[in-house]
Amino acid sequence: MDKNVKKIYETMSGLFKIIHKLQDENLKNSDFADLSRTEIHAVTAIGIGRPKTMTHVANILEIKVSTLTSTVNKLVKKGYVERLRDDKDRRIVKVALTDKGEQAAREYEQFMERIVKGAVSQVPFDKLQYFVSAIDNINQYFMAKSSMVYVKTSPFELKPIKLGPHELPVPIVQAGMSICIAGAGLASSVAAEGGLGLIGTTDIGYRRPDYEKDRLTANIEGVREAVSEAKRRRDEAGGGGLIGVTVMWSNPNAPAYVDAAVKSGAQVIVTSGSIPRDLPKYCGDKKVALVPTVSSKRAASAIIRTWSQKYNRMPDGFILQGPFAAGLLGFREDQLDRAEQEWHRIIADIKSELSKFENCPLIVGGGIFTKEDAETAYKYGADGFLMGTRFVLTEECDAPDEYKKRYLNCERNDVTIIRSPMKTSVRAMKNSFTDRVAEGKCEDYDIFEAVKRSVEGDYDGGLMFCSEQAESIGRIDTVKDVFREFET
Repeated sequence: MDKNVKKIYETMSGLFKIIHKLQDENLKNSDFADLSRTEIHAVTAIGIGRPKTMTHVANILEIKVSTLTSTVNKLVKKGYVERLRDDKDRRIVKVALTDKGEQAAREYEQFMERIVKGAVSQVPFDKLQYFVSAIDNINQYFMAKSSMVYVKTSPFELKPIKLGPHELPVPIVQAGMSICIAGAGLASSVAAEGGLGLIGTTDIGYRRPDYEKDRLTANIEGVREAVSEAKRRRDEAGGGGLIGVTVMWSNPNAPAYVDAAVKSGAQVIVTSGSIPRDLPKYCGDKKVALVPTVSSKRAASAIIRTWSQKYNRMPDGFILQGPFAAGLLGFREDQLDRAEQEWHRIIADIKSELSKFENCPLIVGGGIFTKEDAETAYKYGADGFLMGTRFVLTEECDAPDEYKKRYLNCERNDVTIIRSPMKTSVRAMKNSFTDRVAEGKCEDYDIFEAVKRSVEGDYDGGLMFCSEQAESIGRIDTVKDVFREFET
């Protein structure tokens, strides 16, 4: 064995043993000496806050529910954990920490923070950046080896990608946020910089005078007007990017919106909300790129299989919406923590599948806020990058100025996750409305009516989709500023 390799191997093996020993000694000398290392890990996985299902906790720990049950039984007897019946479904049992359990979790996390800080303090300050980078590279290597997935080794580069017959010069995609958040103004500005500007179609016509009388017609006309206007503005600016729309496929009027967008000259149709098994039926024009949004390799494979068999057509790309995104997420509450932990593996798994096909790029969204975020996603297989919250905080965004100010004043603790009427998760800004939903007082709400209320100025009684990263920007940029940051 090479001398350096042997040294690293021995050091890593020793580190695992020492850390486990320190954990055991800390527990033995604390007020929680009756806890084993396995039990304290379960306590921290249950965590402080909302109760979790056993499946949720088992997923975090990557163990079987049957194994976890034995540990939880002991923790209940010792007074660290309690079992609770779900208020909405009495058949569901969740686990939560008692006051004693919360104290144990806090002290254990403080202990781990102390030893990590102590270890890092041994690294000279001028070498700390290289040390962190080296640790991250090693971690990424082992993640890749453990999942046997696609990992890029080439340097980060914003290269043009093909979406069907169209070339996207800069692989930056602006999310098609609905209720006039992403309209012609924002989409055209993004396309003018060479990116893909998406117009949100859900209730796009709600400001039209005929909306209350005939919502479908108003929305169809809204789609036509927005697409035509966005193309006109992009062309006037001399931009080489693309204009498209995002359609909630669970909406029964989705085919009508697709038809209106295509006839108005949209170059890309993005779907979200559910698997668009029959999208090619409503858009046979291969001059229009069809790009479904998915949250898993399984969903992507199902779409590829169905479209190939029924329509002899491949998707022209996929958008992968991750667990860190704002708004509607493709994960239930009990899946969210696991998805966050395995996010890079999810990217790489899907890219591994798509790499079998020619010209089927992967656009990654959710948690892409800075160039560094894009570089990490790129390493695991992303060909393009979708952003929503980042583009809300631009001068060109079609949202009201007061709406944007709410984002500017948002802090990490102001963002919460609630359950959607479809039983998946929603990440939004915390207010009285989200509190009522969390308390079970407002279950079968109309999610887009709630969004509409916030756009119209009811910031406490409406729903504002928002990512936790909103606080990190602290300013209103221009679209050009955002592109420049990612391109330089």
